[in-house]
Amino acid sequence: MKIAQSLAVLFDLDGVLVPTVRLHKTAWKELFDQVLPPDVKPYGEQDYFDYVDGKPRYDGVASVLTSRGVKLPWGDPSDEPTVRSVCGLGNRKNAVFERLLAEEGIEPYPDTVDVLRHLMGTGKRLAVVSSSRNANTVLSAAGIRNFFDIIVDGNVRAREGLKGKPAPDTYAFAAHLLGVRPEEAVVVEDALSGVAAGRAGGFGLVVGVDRGAGRQALLDSGADQVVGQLIEMIQDGSARTDLDRSTDLNPATYPVDPWALVENKEPDSDSATLFSVSNGNIGVRGTGDPSRDLGSGTFMSGFHDTFTIKHPETAYGFARVGQVIQGVPDASDFSLGLEGHHLDRPVSTSQRVDFRRGVSSCTRRYQTDDGSALVVTVERMVCLFDAHLALYTLTVESPDRTVTVDVDARINANAPRRQVSDDPRKSNVVDGCGIHEVLDAGAGDQEEAGCHVYRCNNSQMTSVLAVRQFLEGGDPADPSCLPEDLWHLHVPAGGKAVVRRYAAYRSASILPVGVDRGLVVRTLEGSDARSLSLACLEDLDRACHKGAEGLEGGQRSWLDDFWRRGDVQVEAGDDGRIQQVSRWEIFQLAQATAQVTNGVGAKGLSGSGYDGHYFWDTEIYILPFLTYTDPDRARDILHYRHEMLPAARRRAAIMNLDGALFPWRTINGEEGSAYFPTGTAQYHIDADIAYALMQYVLVSGDEDYLAREGIDILVETARMWASLGSYQSDGRFHIHSVTGPDEYTAMVDDNLYTNQMARFNLMAVIQAVQRLGQADGTGSALDQARQRLGFGEEELKTWKGIAEAMFMPYANEEGVHAQDAQFMNRPKWDFEHCPARPLLLYYHPLAIYGHKVLKQTDVVLALYLLSSWFTPEQKLADFDYYDPLTTGDSTLAAASQSIVAAEVGRRDLAMDYFRKSLFADVCNLHANTEDGIHLAAAGGVWSTLVCGFGGVRDTGGTAIDIAPRLPEGWKSLTYSLLVRGTTIRVKVTPAGVDLSRLSGPSIVLNVNGHPHQV
Repeated sequence: MKIAQSLAVLFDLDGVLVPTVRLHKTAWKELFDQVLPPDVKPYGEQDYFDYVDGKPRYDGVASVLTSRGVKLPWGDPSDEPTVRSVCGLGNRKNAVFERLLAEEGIEPYPDTVDVLRHLMGTGKRLAVVSSSRNANTVLSAAGIRNFFDIIVDGNVRAREGLKGKPAPDTYAFAAHLLGVRPEEAVVVEDALSGVAAGRAGGFGLVVGVDRGAGRQALLDSGADQVVGQLIEMIQDGSARTDLDRSTDLNPATYPVDPWALVENKEPDSDSATLFSVSNGNIGVRGTGDPSRDLGSGTFMSGFHDTFTIKHPETAYGFARVGQVIQGVPDASDFSLGLEGHHLDRPVSTSQRVDFRRGVSSCTRRYQTDDGSALVVTVERMVCLFDAHLALYTLTVESPDRTVTVDVDARINANAPRRQVSDDPRKSNVVDGCGIHEVLDAGAGDQEEAGCHVYRCNNSQMTSVLAVRQFLEGGDPADPSCLPEDLWHLHVPAGGKAVVRRYAAYRSASILPVGVDRGLVVRTLEGSDARSLSLACLEDLDRACHKGAEGLEGGQRSWLDDFWRRGDVQVEAGDDGRIQQVSRWEIFQLAQATAQVTNGVGAKGLSGSGYDGHYFWDTEIYILPFLTYTDPDRARDILHYRHEMLPAARRRAAIMNLDGALFPWRTINGEEGSAYFPTGTAQYHIDADIAYALMQYVLVSGDEDYLAREGIDILVETARMWASLGSYQSDGRFHIHSVTGPDEYTAMVDDNLYTNQMARFNLMAVIQAVQRLGQADGTGSALDQARQRLGFGEEELKTWKGIAEAMFMPYANEEGVHAQDAQFMNRPKWDFEHCPARPLLLYYHPLAIYGHKVLKQTDVVLALYLLSSWFTPEQKLADFDYYDPLTTGDSTLAAASQSIVAAEVGRRDLAMDYFRKSLFADVCNLHANTEDGIHLAAAGGVWSTLVCGFGGVRDTGGTAIDIAPRLPEGWKSLTYSLLVRGTTIRVKVTPAGVDLSRLSGPSIVLNVNGHPHQV
């Protein structure tokens, strides 16, 4: 049982809720130092745990005396402390304890009150069960008596004639008084006798708190789980673990390989994420989920269902159409049987994703009843060079004897596992949403051709899957392929059977203009079932014609080209782990953006986390990598944002604004955030898009994009900013009631990040107009933009004035930039007494918003993105002030903190944050790897390497400068940049930085503040 399922929680007192153990230990030692004969072993530290901890006081006295061979009469509880009886000595110990309590006082453990508030808030009934007769006194002195409905202490035990621990009587009596059965209650104990009492009483969950008794001893005594702090009880499985988990991998389980991630263990849902493969249009999870049902196997870009968001208290302008990614049927689900028995208990399992082959494989070794071996390997490859193709390979090897293996290869279109969670990072199954297979007469003979058509229940989006499979050695062009459902593979002794399954996927291409009415999503022409089916069959014919060798060769060729452009070579002075995981992160960026069809979600297509939504992450954390290594892909992503402009204009109108306001989270262009304080209020998304756009244009030199689409985005976002803020009596332009990237501070005035990025946005449109006016010498591009968008000199003058007057919040007393106008007036978060993490899962938003505590630091991110706008002194002061306030509950936080820490000389912190970002997914530091890869964190790893340690700054492309900060102990760092058609290789060593031009014309860049021609 989990605590969340219980009705009541029963706590021991001493050593669990309050650190009275120290006082008790002191009192016991003072007693026995006085009364034990000199010829016996003196009382020591271990005697407390062995003989008295958790027991009634008199029993504890008797246990110690017996251990020393000392015999005294039991006496009577009324004996004076001076009487030499068991009861008299027990009363003397109690007198010493009361004296110490009066002299020194007592405070609960730092997390006690926080835990009790959480349990009370969830409706749990609470009790204290203590052997001490002083329980009420201690609880009152500690200030926590008010939390408990029932107190069963030594006085109650004596009055009711109950046996003490390790007998379960006192706990059973407390449960009775609370009106719950033992199996509905939790016992929380630090003493071995108390744990034994909980187990003997048949309680639903027994939690051992290790305050010195030892983890294994508590487990051996009957604890179901052992925690070091109470807070771990309520954090459950959603807790962040980077606070105490090493940011590294066990080399036996995860051997170091510079070009692959390998896992040698039985896989789980985290494994399914880590070994997923994708091309940006199709995503296939690795092995590890309990099933490969819908939502746990395969996804397609933009394929989602819609639903009506039901606000209990609605208001004008609230988001109304929810969007949730839908899994598509999985064609890589192979279930094997041998001689009538299902193969489900492998002797060993190994999973591998190869960064140069672009293939994920899972090998399982089985041992049959007669001792012979069977080896089964499933390889999954999604073609990076073709948006619609995947290849799945099943290999069965039988080293010892000839066998016939039965394979259930049916496409898995089973309904998804129902999941209900309060974690906003996860995707939940929404009633009414889902997909169903359709037999569409308009689709022709797709069923006979191995073609299946599926449609979302509400959005009416259509997807198509077609498969063919062949035994290796057969002709893929031969129509007599294996059936789609069941295979019987003959495997000779010492040989193998190999089946290749070719799969083609098609889905409707979204027209991301939101939902006009109802729940139906608009798609591009050619998205009907018949057109998609015919295209899918053509794709399948093409794949079969190329064959497995041709597809694998195309994959290797694509990746060879990718690594030439995007590789970052790291000689970190370690065993190669940093290089390995860095390449794994960069490989995720390759997979997520190879084929951009419907934008790039926060999890790519590796899982259903965040419902498959598309946020600002893409522009700020992923676009820089593409801009500097693969500008064509960057342009594709920006094009998808441009396609959203009609929906963004409509959203701005709803919000009583001019121009365009892009959705905070979306798939189809419609605002999908039901919680506006950290959704729509994050207006900075407009500036984030403008920033990425200008960075792309200035770094790539793509004036054509600027003229065709970019200027439209810049003008419409500038209009939004001009209408959102206003001039105040100080003559400055202020922006009120917004939320910056830090979602622990919401609905504030003059958020620094928002104001300064808006300023960049406004300056960018002025610069863009100037560039278009000079583009072809005729000004025709600018004239067309003016005519299309209807802006003139007066509007440009307004934007320029706003940019110059934009308010920059600054705290004179602290000597730092203020995150917002109200920030410095708030009290700091009490990290010691409210330690549960992430905060968003354990504290009400209003409790968080009223404090100085950050999910990620807006100011530090601004210092990085707008680097040339701040002095080195300002950067150091700001970083030092905000870093201790930052929880890092966002996976985005570590990258910007590492980058700026490296710049300001905080080298140890820079490396610490880099490792937290690097290992966030592979070590499951945020307890949600199973939901999908944090793509923005992957982009952040590249940025930390190239911009942090590699020293690249460009302030949105306006001024490229390279000033490396190589970590101590690193031998070298090498990366490539593509700047205005010139490819530059940058190599950083402890001796300095070397730039070499690999292709393109000579250019001048600033290196360590000085012009350098390459």
